[in-house]
Amino acid sequence: MDTNEMIEAFFAFVYERQLIWHKRTILHLPAPWTEDKILQTYKFCNVYRQLDAGTLAISKYLQAEYSPEQKLFNIIAYRFFNRRNTIEHLFGGFLNPQTFNFSSYEQRFDKIKQKENIFSNAYLISSHPYNPKYRPQEKHIQILLMLNDLRIQMPNLVKDLKEHKAQEGLSIIQSYVHMAGPFLAGQILLDATYAENIVDYTANDFLVVGPGAHWGLNIIFNKKLSPREAAEKCRFLYKIQAENFEKLKQQKHKNWLDICWQNNQYPNYPYLCLHDIQNSLCEFRKYWRLLNGEKAKKRYFK
Repeated sequence: MDTNEMIEAFFAFVYERQLIWHKRTILHLPAPWTEDKILQTYKFCNVYRQLDAGTLAISKYLQAEYSPEQKLFNIIAYRFFNRRNTIEHLFGGFLNPQTFNFSSYEQRFDKIKQKENIFSNAYLISSHPYNPKYRPQEKHIQILLMLNDLRIQMPNLVKDLKEHKAQEGLSIIQSYVHMAGPFLAGQILLDATYAENIVDYTANDFLVVGPGAHWGLNIIFNKKLSPREAAEKCRFLYKIQAENFEKLKQQKHKNWLDICWQNNQYPNYPYLCLHDIQNSLCEFRKYWRLLNGEKAKKRYFK
């Protein structure tokens, strides 16, 4: 397939994945919600990041009654573990940076870690210990130590984010949150855009092309792209999505406007924001590998 055909295949995948969500969540139809055997069998993230279970879980801590510092502290804690049960049960729900107690959480986590997972396997975080002098091989301890020190820096972190441009926010988060690499910093900053009072920009105003999305771009454009080229191609797909969805409508009678998330507060409504294009590229990479008989992690969806 040439590049144009691969671009069409990408947007066809995005449409079909969103159609599953629409049939299941809006129309309340019984399964199966697609005739695509791969999408029937394997689990794929939602097209809209805000509709994924993890983001929905953190969204309840982004309500107006909480301060920007409290909201951002909870976002950071959640994204490092990336597991709802950890936040809701081990942390006990909403965290207050002013009363965060390292010793208490250390004891609680130590008791439970032998019985159940406390981390999601969705992505990796830094392998370098935050404090090599205290239990350096135990990731949960290093994160708790980092959070314990970070809590007193939250006013400065929020102030710096408010005073700088969106793309600069990534390096600001990394400078304060020492265990966060570029990808995790991007996830934290994305969550911050969903709150009302942390930053005043949206998910269209900055971009982090994660490893999976970069791989997906390499597949579509049939070459190994540099990081700069990958970002350019991601923005290119973002810009041409309306015409490609229109082509899908004209050729196959599949109308994106009928199934898109009906939320006029969403940036770039009724089309996808820049980061949801990036997110979909990662999922397309997994889909394309399965379609071509390659191995992928078996996360079956029933």
